[in-house]
Amino acid sequence: MAYWKTILKGAIGSDEKWSTSITWGIFGINTDVPDQALTDDMLARLLASALPGNFPASLRLLLSSNASITGWRVEKRGEDERILSLAEGSVGSPILGTVGATKTPQDACVFSLRSSTPGARGRGRMYWPALGAVLTTSFALSTPLASLVATEAKGWIGSIGNTLNAAYIAAGSAQRVVLSVRSVTDHVCRDITQIQVGSILDTQRRRRGDFRETYASVTYP
Repeated sequence: MAYWKTILKGAIGSDEKWSTSITWGIFGINTDVPDQALTDDMLARLLASALPGNFPASLRLLLSSNASITGWRVEKRGEDERILSLAEGSVGSPILGTVGATKTPQDACVFSLRSSTPGARGRGRMYWPALGAVLTTSFALSTPLASLVATEAKGWIGSIGNTLNAAYIAAGSAQRVVLSVRSVTDHVCRDITQIQVGSILDTQRRRRGDFRETYASVTYP
């Protein structure tokens, strides 16, 4: 069955880009709704709701004022994982985090998405920049607490689902979306039943590919 993928896009500093994606399974009675028109409407609604106040305080703190949210991409994908329709756009003004960065661009807070299916096919991950995180002496998240991040991430992800469903409702469709993890091995979307946020930061190594690096060299011996 087809499914949706929403991709939040952002920048770190002036050179590096970051993104995190959310998968949405589709359920309900199938109706004849043009995919591209629906895709365009979903994007327009996501961009309209992309206001600073609509992003949880804990996520903006983690993001830091050295990183930003710049846009959304919406993809409708088919059973064989091909893109059937897509829409992409930028927010009016980049949305910055709220504190100065104290960590590297590679530091990330991970939202682990769990379904009732055990194993790799039943789980997914979202990486959120954690440049503004404050750690304890044991290197665990202190500000914000992992429990707060989990609670606010749940509410934020839920609001995205509501936005996508509003587009379905406006189109007169009986279909709806549900937060899922997609296995490209068996082409199945599995409903998410739990969101976990660990207290230890992870790394997203691709978030340093575009920084302009200079080298200091000395002769040896």
